[in-house]
Amino acid sequence: MVRHRAQRAQKAAKNAAQKVADKARNIDLKKVDLPRFDWERGRFVRRDAEQVVGHSFHAQDVAWPSRLVGWLVNRYIRLCEMTSQVTVAGDGPFIKLQAARRPVIVLVWHGRNFQAIPMGRLLISPITVLTSRSRDGAVIANIIRPFGFQAIQGSGTGKAAGKKTNPKKRGAQAFRGMLRHLKNGEMVLATADVPPGPVFEVGPGMVKLAAKSGAAIIGVGASYSPELPLPGTWDKSRLPLPFANRSLAFSRPIYIEAGDDAHIEAECARVTEILKATQAEAEQMLGK
Repeated sequence: MVRHRAQRAQKAAKNAAQKVADKARNIDLKKVDLPRFDWERGRFVRRDAEQVVGHSFHAQDVAWPSRLVGWLVNRYIRLCEMTSQVTVAGDGPFIKLQAARRPVIVLVWHGRNFQAIPMGRLLISPITVLTSRSRDGAVIANIIRPFGFQAIQGSGTGKAAGKKTNPKKRGAQAFRGMLRHLKNGEMVLATADVPPGPVFEVGPGMVKLAAKSGAAIIGVGASYSPELPLPGTWDKSRLPLPFANRSLAFSRPIYIEAGDDAHIEAECARVTEILKATQAEAEQMLGK
């Protein structure tokens, strides 16, 4: 009885193996739907998986080489911070606004954002940074997270592009997200000038956000001495160097009243002049 069952099982196994072998001979390898490696996500995905498009990157979704770049840049900024001596001016009102749980919009020039990252030591309230919905924006989000910054992705388009804002950049969605953070008494940080320029000119987006939310704008000037200019960059970026002196200067709070486009344009000019003066103060503190 046992031998009979063993023989039947062996025969069934042989038949199953023969069927698999017959099917394998008829397989067209060109038609096999094998997983593909998605370099943007950094993992294998199904062939029919939705492609990652240029303006939908998230910090967690970029491939590991981009995450590695973010980690290395973060370590470099840490090195510059740890080996430098900092001088801070005008931070009293900034600290008081945080202590009172008042909403604050922090603005820096685009080419000085890496110099300003270490100001995370002065933060009391939660702060969210506006980054672009791009691979570069996701890398920046990975750079700033260890400093205590959260990221919200979306951006507008600078006037130098000569075109309307691309909806894929999700600037409107980011505007609403920042507005929610401000209504909770938190802070948001953004670059004042919008790619691709003009450089050192405040765009209307953050000014409109201040008018709608009632938040105070605080301009931040940041500088290192020495630092290396990066040629060919639209924002006149400079690379901070280790074992340097650095400075942080804070402007007085700026409040924006709601108004028409002409009023917003005039306010943009006012904030531009204040932010330029604040950056100049930060450089003068280092004798530059």
